Amino acid sequence: MKKTTTVFLGLLSFLLFTCTQNALAQSKGLLWQITGNNIKEPTYLYGTIHMFDTSMYQIPQPVLAKLTQTKQVYFELDFGKINPMEMMKYALVKDSTERLDKLLDSASLQKFRAIAKSSAMLQMMGDNMFRLKPIFLTTMLLNNGKSVAIDMEMYNRAKQLKDSIGGIETVEEQMGAINALSAATQAQMVKEMLKTYTNADDAIKKLTGIYVKQETSTLLAEMSDGAPMDAAFNEALLIKRNIIMASRIEKLVGPKSTMIAVGAGHLGGEQGLIALLKKKGYHFKNVPFTFVKAH
Repeated sequence: MKKTTTVFLGLLSFLLFTCTQNALAQSKGLLWQITGNNIKEPTYLYGTIHMFDTSMYQIPQPVLAKLTQTKQVYFELDFGKINPMEMMKYALVKDSTERLDKLLDSASLQKFRAIAKSSAMLQMMGDNMFRLKPIFLTTMLLNNGKSVAIDMEMYNRAKQLKDSIGGIETVEEQMGAINALSAATQAQMVKEMLKTYTNADDAIKKLTGIYVKQETSTLLAEMSDGAPMDAAFNEALLIKRNIIMASRIEKLVGPKSTMIAVGAGHLGGEQGLIALLKKKGYHFKNVPFTFVKAH
């Protein structure tokens, strides 16, 4: 399950940081304490990332330390209940005309095949890799097998602490956002990525370098490199999900100390979780911390 889950988390990273350039207009910070309404115990919101290079920076210990103060932790998904077979059914192309090798121009396809040779997983699949939706193929290119998911590190620590663990969403709900993006649009995203892509190591180092700045007002613009995003997809991926998540978070917090850990792409902006929860009467205070270099 680990490899499949890693690819799935990588997909979430790729999606959350290629959306509209207004998604993260928010003051600096990834870790926030929530107060107000019926909250009686320490409650936090943290913006995670699913591809983090630990050769550059250490896993943020101040964030993990907050888990000792909380009794329940909620991620976007309950990682302990992810079914790889359920995940994979969303990854496969149903119409052969929507395969990436049918949608890319010859030059782009040639470059994709050359880059795919650097992925042991894709190389092993051969042309069967094109049975996967274009956006999943892109994610597999970004998976260098060395990066870690901060939310998975938090999940493992929460298990050690015997905290109650849950998910805010289901796999089906998250993958519904993928269906909002046409195969042609996915292929165009791959084509745009190929223009600047060199290798997975460099891509993840760049992602990590931007993330650790915690500059949420510019985070998304830097990560997306100004790449265009389908408006309907952004609506399904972020805006609608944020509204649902805010409503569910409201029901989760209160009498017990709680940590909410979701992709950083959900935090900021006028329709981000912080703004939506503020409208419900909650207050947010940034908990500053610094990422420590690995060496």
